[in-house]
Amino acid sequence: MSEIPLNYQTAYEWTGENGKGEVKIGELLTLPVGSPHDSDRFCPEHVLVIAVESCLANYVLLLSKISKLEVKAYKSTADGEIVKEGKAGYRFKRIVVRPVMTVEAGKESAAEKIIHKSHDLCMISRSLNCPVDIEPTILTE
Repeated sequence: MSEIPLNYQTAYEWTGENGKGEVKIGELLTLPVGSPHDSDRFCPEHVLVIAVESCLANYVLLLSKISKLEVKAYKSTADGEIVKEGKAGYRFKRIVVRPVMTVEAGKESAAEKIIHKSHDLCMISRSLNCPVDIEPTILTE
């Protein structure tokens, strides 16, 4: 396994219309971004919740591979709760990720341990100022 990049670069350009812009990450497709009121664009709040959810998934799949636990299926949902704090404005109160992992019968305990270890390792969650909770479901096939 190679070392992860230690520096992440993005480039934002405003489109000239309200809060709409585009983010470019290297040679990847352009990500249309905007405010929470733009239904045709990703808002920063969604992108943060996506980062938490996909970070957990990446660690679950990596640790499962290292542990030789066959993942039959993996999916998740996530919710980010925003609160207003007086004059300070809005902030994330809590993010909850609900992973659903399907493994072979008899491997439920190993899957549960991997999900919790992945949660502990997720650098995105550990970098946030709000609690990130997980509510895992383990299914068997």
